Amino acid sequence: MQSQPDPFQFSDKQAAQELKKDPKYTRFLDWCIQQGMNLERINYPSAYGPSGLLVGVGTNQQLKKGDWILRTPCSTRTDYETIRNSSGVGEIIKALDVNQDYTLALFYMHQLLLGTESHLYHAISVSAPADLPFQWTEEEIEFIQDTQAIGLIKRLRVQCLQEADEIYGKVMEHGCVDKFCPGEHTKENFVKQYFQAWSMTQSRLISFGFNLKYYSMLPMIDSMNHHTAKETSIWQVVDSEGKILTQNSTANLSCYCIPGFEAVNGPQYLPPSEQVLETIISEVPIGIVEDTTAYFVPPEGSFFQIVSAQDLEEGEQIPCSYGDMSNRYHFVNYGFFLRNNKSDCFSIKLKISGKEKIILLHKNNRLDKFLASCKQVFNDAGLNTCNYSLVCQLAIELIKQQYLIDFGNSLDDAEEPIEEFESNRKRTAYEYRTEQRKLYQEHVDELQKLIVSKNNTLFN
Repeated sequence: MQSQPDPFQFSDKQAAQELKKDPKYTRFLDWCIQQGMNLERINYPSAYGPSGLLVGVGTNQQLKKGDWILRTPCSTRTDYETIRNSSGVGEIIKALDVNQDYTLALFYMHQLLLGTESHLYHAISVSAPADLPFQWTEEEIEFIQDTQAIGLIKRLRVQCLQEADEIYGKVMEHGCVDKFCPGEHTKENFVKQYFQAWSMTQSRLISFGFNLKYYSMLPMIDSMNHHTAKETSIWQVVDSEGKILTQNSTANLSCYCIPGFEAVNGPQYLPPSEQVLETIISEVPIGIVEDTTAYFVPPEGSFFQIVSAQDLEEGEQIPCSYGDMSNRYHFVNYGFFLRNNKSDCFSIKLKISGKEKIILLHKNNRLDKFLASCKQVFNDAGLNTCNYSLVCQLAIELIKQQYLIDFGNSLDDAEEPIEEFESNRKRTAYEYRTEQRKLYQEHVDELQKLIVSKNNTLFN
């Protein structure tokens, strides 16, 4: 299958120049330097994506594998511990005795309330909340068409509403709603402000990348966007002498995003069980990784350091990996998706020898196991001898049926291109489902090529 050029790899120079006209970025860069960050090898803001709408961090020079890219003092982090140990609102949040997610969201609610008086004002000004689909209107959500994604989005909305209701009860009980919510102290207004802060923290928090004990917000580092797991950087914590204290290459450990079993952001996330994994047939190995990492609190005087795991050209986006994530997981939890996402896949349920199996079809992977499963379907029906053409035709029909189930229309019907959109949300939804359609169609095209090349060859 031919890979399309990745618009997320190199900066859109024209869009980046437009971004740089906004003085908030200059003020943020000045603030970063004041905090002791070394930014000499990066270019920020950079613009990426097919529309140049994704703001990220790029290189301003060629870098070799093993070169450091970015260094920032660990003291710049905001986490559960630093918040609870701080005076003022930190003492109030500590008294509320809430978990890490609530702690970060409440702290950022307070910082948003402070506005220009906040120490984090310049960092927050360039960290707009992600426009997560759970906050879209019903019409905008339905425009996505992906029934599984829509189900996850609505589940995330219910979960967030329940959490907001719980935390609103706590702050009302302690009589401190004014510390987090501007304007009227109604539940409706509080929930609105909470969602804004929650979307900001959940889409940017970091912990596994640096093996941190607590979820952390790391200015500038949290502006780096996700790439696929094979295109990543090395994340290190080093002491003042440069000695490596810990390092990792993936920002999220054991993050399984198997279609049909995807999780949503928040404390309820768990990887699929071993029983679920046993039902899955995949060309790409999938397994539970035992977490033996020693999570820690960075010592005083230490630094976060990003190191290149590959040669990088000037203008390339600095790659980091959140983990192996499907586009559906990206879209639901972070509000974006990747072109040519090597981790993207869809699932097909198939009954083989009386047992229900889940076939995963990843982008660019082989189809051997899928075709073997289709052949077994014929064997179960008593047809022990069949040719490649028959097996491939069944595989094609199964993909088309799955697309109909997932998107509600036929893969054979050409989708009429849309030139103009009412909103960026609908544009994003359209581009997402167009990218997903390509994924299904690529597998159909590959199977059709096999039919021609194998002709009447028997399937052994």
